[in-house]
Parts: sequence; C-alpha cells; structure tokens
Amino acid sequence: MFLQKTKLFSLLLMAVFCIQSMAQVGGMNIDQLTDQQIMQFIQANNLSGLSEAELESKARERGLSNDQIQKLKARMSTLNPQGAGSEKKSGEQISDQRKPVSYLLPKPRPDSINGLVIFGSDIFTKDNLTFEPNLNLPTPNQYVLGAGDQIKVDIFGYSDKTQSFTISPDGTIRYPNIGPIKLGGLNINEAKAKLQSQLAKIYPGLKGGNTSLQITLGQIRSIRVNLIGEITRPGTYTLSSVSTIANALYAAGGPTTIGSYRNIELIRAGKSIATFDLYSYLFNGDLTENKLLQDDDVIKVSPYVSRVEVRGAVKRNAIYELSNQESVSRVIEYAGGLSDEANRNFVKINRFGLKDRLALTIPQDKWSSTKLQTGDQLMIDEISMRFSNRVQIFGAVLTPGTYSLNTTNDLKSLLSISGLQEDAYMERAVVRRLRTDYQPEMIGVNLRDILSGQQAFPLQREDSVHIYFYRDLLPEYNISIEGEVNRPGVLPYAKKMHVWDAVLLAGGLKDGANKTRIEVARRNRDTSVGKIDKFTIVYSVDLDSNMEQTMSFALEPYDVVVVRRNAGYKEQMKVSIEGEVNFPGTYIISGNKERLSDLVKRAGGLREGAYPQGAFLLRKTFEGLTSNDSIILKNKIATLKSSFSDTLKAKQADSLLSGEMKLLGLNLLNVLSSPGSTEDIFLMEGDVIKIPQQLQTVQTFSGVYFPKKIVYRSGLNFRKVLRESGGALPLGQKRKSYVVNANGSISTTKNFLFFRNYPAITPGSEVYVPVRKQGKGISTAEIVGISGVLTSVVSMIFLIRTLQ
Repeated sequence: MFLQKTKLFSLLLMAVFCIQSMAQVGGMNIDQLTDQQIMQFIQANNLSGLSEAELESKARERGLSNDQIQKLKARMSTLNPQGAGSEKKSGEQISDQRKPVSYLLPKPRPDSINGLVIFGSDIFTKDNLTFEPNLNLPTPNQYVLGAGDQIKVDIFGYSDKTQSFTISPDGTIRYPNIGPIKLGGLNINEAKAKLQSQLAKIYPGLKGGNTSLQITLGQIRSIRVNLIGEITRPGTYTLSSVSTIANALYAAGGPTTIGSYRNIELIRAGKSIATFDLYSYLFNGDLTENKLLQDDDVIKVSPYVSRVEVRGAVKRNAIYELSNQESVSRVIEYAGGLSDEANRNFVKINRFGLKDRLALTIPQDKWSSTKLQTGDQLMIDEISMRFSNRVQIFGAVLTPGTYSLNTTNDLKSLLSISGLQEDAYMERAVVRRLRTDYQPEMIGVNLRDILSGQQAFPLQREDSVHIYFYRDLLPEYNISIEGEVNRPGVLPYAKKMHVWDAVLLAGGLKDGANKTRIEVARRNRDTSVGKIDKFTIVYSVDLDSNMEQTMSFALEPYDVVVVRRNAGYKEQMKVSIEGEVNFPGTYIISGNKERLSDLVKRAGGLREGAYPQGAFLLRKTFEGLTSNDSIILKNKIATLKSSFSDTLKAKQADSLLSGEMKLLGLNLLNVLSSPGSTEDIFLMEGDVIKIPQQLQTVQTFSGVYFPKKIVYRSGLNFRKVLRESGGALPLGQKRKSYVVNANGSISTTKNFLFFRNYPAITPGSEVYVPVRKQGKGISTAEIVGISGVLTSVVSMIFLIRTLQ
C-alpha cells in the first residue's frame, strides 16, 4: 500500500510540471490533459530522476493550487502508461508474483492392458504431480527473453531508479530518453550487458563503477507448443515460458496405450534437439533431459518398440517398456524386485515364436545374460508351502507349535524344548507321519520311556506329535439336585463333595424344605451276575443330625439329590372377591376349611343393590396335566375357537382358556342362608368370586332374527323373549334351546312327546337357540357335547360375555 501511494504521488508531481508547462505554452485546461501528454512532458524534460521533495518545491513555484493537486490525484490513480518505466523509490522491493498457466485435469485412471497397468501411466493421474515449474525461483541467467516477458531494471548507487518494461512483439523495450532497445532473443546475461552499455549514456556512473544495474524477470510470457503422435490429448497447448517436456506431457494426459515412455522427442525449428526418457525420472529421479520449451516447439511421442508383461511374485505387476533388449534382471528391477515369497530359482517366460508360442525357463544365474523380446510374458512363481525341515507338537506342552528338525531330530529333544505340562498323559502319545507311499500312519509312544531314555524315537520331516491332556481322558462328572432348593439343576462334581456342598451350590434350601429326609439316588455299579435287578441305590441323609456323621457321607459322580418339602408346609393362599361387597379385594385364607360364606362375611357382606343370583366363581383348573392331556385340551380349544365368527370373541376365549380358569355356578342366597351346607364350597388358591349389581335385562343369541337385549319384567317367559327377538330362524332348533343364567348355571328345554317345557327367564339370563348346520362340519350341538378336560363350553362362552 505504501508503494502504491508513493508511486501515485510521484506521478502526480511529475504531472504537475507537465501541466504547468503546457498551461504556460498553450493555456490548456487541466481537465483536458491526457495521460499520454503527461508522459511525453516527463520524458521530454527528464523529470523522472527528481526526488519527491524537489518535485513538490517546483510545483509550488509553478503556482499550482491545492484544488488542482486534488483533481490530479483522482486522474493519476488510474494512470498506467504502456511501454514506459514505473519508477520506484530507492530500496523498495518489487513483490509482483508470476502468474501460472492453468492446465487440463489429469487422467481419471492409469492405462491398462489385460488387467496390467502400463508402468508410468499412473503419474498422469496424480493431482499433485504436474511437473509445473516453480515460477518464483530466481531469474535464470540462461533464460531467453521474448515478446510478453516483463523485466525489471534496477539502477542503484550514485543514481537510484527502478523501472519495469514489457517486451513488445518486435522484441524491444522503450527506455525513456534513449528510445527502443532490442532485447528479444537474448538471455538474461546478454540483456544485462546490452542495457548497461545503452544506459551509460544517461547514467555515466555505470561506466565509472559508482552505479550498478541489475535485471530481474517479472511476469513471464506464455508460449505455444504442439504435442503430436501417440499422446492422449494431442494438440496445441499454451504453457508458461519456463515449462519443460514433462510439464507439457502432463498437460496433454501423457502417452496413449501404445505410446512410448522412453522415446519422447523435442523438435525445434525442424530439428530433434533432445530425447526424453521418462523411466530416467521414475527410477533415478533424473530430469537432465527434461528441457525447457520455447515457442512453437513440437513434442512427438512415438509408438513403443518393445514391451513385456511381468506377473507373479514381484512387488509391482505391470507392463514395462524396454530399450536395447534389456535383460531379465533389469526388468525385475523395474518391477521393484522379487517379493518375499518369490521362488528365486527360475523365471518362466512365454514368448511369441515365428509360428507358435515358446515356453522358456530361465535359471537365476542366466537372468543377467538373457535378453528379452517384445511381447514376452514373465511369470515369477511363489515358493511352495512345503517345509523341508519342519516337525510339530501340539497338546499338553508349554510351547506348542513348529520346530526345526535340525535342532530337534528326536522326540526326547523335542519334548525337552517344548516342555510337558503337569497334567500331560504320560502313558501314550501319538506321532502322525506320512509313509513313503504318502499314506498317513499313527505311531504310539510311551512318554515315560522316551524321557527315561529306555526308548529312542527319531523324528522325520513333517512329523506331528500330539500329547494328550489327562483331564480330557476323564468322563465329565456331575451330580443333580432337585426339589426345595433355590437353584435346582446339574452341578459339577468334585471328590469329597457332600450333600451340604451340593445344597449350598444350589443356592441353599427353600423355606419349606425338609432337612431330615434328603434322598440321594446313586447308580448301582455292582454288575455282578444275579445283582443286576437293582439299578439304583437310594440313601437318606439327615442334615439336622450330627455334622460329623453327615459329612461322612460323600457324594459320587451322577448322584441325584432330592430335597423334599415338609409335610405340613403350606404357603399363604390368596383368593379374590369382586363386585358388590363392602370390602372387595384379595384375602388370605386361613386353611383348607374356610368356606365361601366365611369370605363374604370377611368382606363385610353384600352391598345394597347386589344381585346374589348372578354371583359366580372362577377356579383354576387343568392342574397336573400330562402331555397327552395337554394335546387333547389344545385340540378342544381349537374346535371351540373355530365356532366363533367374531375374531374378538375368539381372542377373548383364547385369553380366558390360557389362564386355566373354570366357571362354577353359585346359589349365593342358599350359601348365605345355610352356611356350611354342601353349596357352601371350600375355597381354594386363586379362586375369584364375582358378585354383580342387580341385572335388569335379558339377551338373546344365535338362531333368532334379531339378537338383542330385552328389559326384564314380571311375567317375561321364553316364548315372549323369542317373539320380541323376531322369532326363531328357519334352521333354529327351539327344542334344543337353553338358557345360561346369571350365575353361570344352564337350564335346558325339556321335551316329552308333544309337550315342550322351556326354561324360566330371570334377570341376566342369556337365551341360546342352536342353529342346524348344513353340510359337513361340527354343529353347535356337537361343540356343546365336547367333554372331558374341557367340562362346559357353554359356561366358557357365558364367561366371555360376562367379561366384555
């Protein structure tokens, strides 16, 4: 910013003298002066060498006002005369950076043939490897100037002045007070000598030595080069004038799949002046032949002459270009050398003959002398997986694995190195060996005899020794414990294990466990003739007796310990009473003799508005079922569910049955009026008693036209209920009709000859008229007839309806 202000102010002051002079001569208006007129005046009067103080003093002498100076500042801010010098104050640095030239994007992927990459093509895919020259390097002395280059001439010493010039298309610069100076075609050193000679006319100190001259290269020109031949993107490219052959190759995408990487010519003025070998850079980092380019240079990429393929156990599988019939050794060097697993004895070569293919096997000592031909395919095999001196040992040893036969040529030395574990089985070990006919065999040895030296056992290549663990040869001993323990199951057996140990391992005894009669069932191991009729021996153990006596009874493998419950032990039994009682909820029954009437009294009796005729009891059933019983029950449940057309009813039935609850009809009025009677049943664990409110409706189901609820009234009978439901359907079987009362009891229609007696209707009754099914299938009557474990399907249907 300081340099820009200084430059602007200097130009402003120089313009002041030009304006004043022109105003005195021609009386011209300041606003009408052009930049060219200002520069002509400066050059004519040689005012560019004056200091700022001298220029300002002379401006005041010419009578310029501050207002005129401000106008000229605005004009001079855009002044940039072409071909003229831009003066710099002594000691200022020129910081303009050279501008690079943009290039095309790299290749998307390396070139490949038959799955092999052409070596060298990958460098033209790298974003960060463009061979772009460093434009900010010091000016090279041998750089040849041309049109468009910018040079900066710095004069310092007795005279101090810096100016920049752009070489014109005819190769000249125009220096003030001297005129055109031709610099095009000269290198930096030559241009410096010529300028020093020319500028000595106005700077005598250049000859006397008290003033010096220096040339630096500023912005550089662009050049156009042509790339032809086997190039990915042939054409004419605009590059910076310090670009090289490699830089141009990258811009054009490199050689094609048949282009040469080793024969790249630089042609200038119709003559070949250099041949660039990219392999010299890739393998040796040598860029001596990477020449600087000039305008109108031609880079020609010829087709390859000789190329070979390298596959197998080398570090870099690829296609390599040859020069002058290179040897096998050289090509392996190109491939990065052999990999660790390579077979170093020979290389296989497939070669094209005159008519047929040739297969060559080249031993290692011939690699340097064997010359390759174009099209050769080199194959380097891996060494085999076979060991020439391996023996192995596994099992009960401290350090199992692979050992050298050279140091462990017999079994004793192998055992001494690998070390036996303490629980190794010493009576027999196995050596697996391949016979001469390659059939495997197993040889048993006694380790005690081997270690004592009584038996020598030489080892052979690929022998495998297996030492058994003693613990692996023993059966897996265990015991079982069942009954009143917290974690019954199978326990691992150990010698001198007692019943107390088994109980503790099982989490201890439950609250009701009987410690005085614990049974131990043991296998009968006496298989003598005449005694095989007794398979199990049962012992009784009393844990409350003398501890010494108890601990004298030790368990044996596979014993079964059974801890039984005390005869009089019972856990608290819960029942529930719900509905119209004063204190509904869950109650604990005191014993097996507590009755239904006792529970109602404990619940505070019935509430006002209770309907005891509709009371019923749910009780757990299907307890202690065998597997066969369970199958029968599942089949009957499935039959019941299939009779429901409503999926919601089917789900409710499924939920009810899965709870294993059975409906029992009650006559609660008789129970409460006659406590202790046969109808006053004893309560059981899980019983649920439900006492509803006063019911006021009757409902019809199944074989009527309009199943509905009907308000109960005095005198309502079965026939009236059917009539108010639209009557029975044509397939309705009135003679088989039945009524499910509010308490779950069922009243059926009684038929005698031509007389039919329908059941009575009470509040909460549900009237069912079965429907005769047409065709095959199970009828409603048949479903009702299913008995056995599922005692009353109709009562279950009633219960489902009650739970809705």
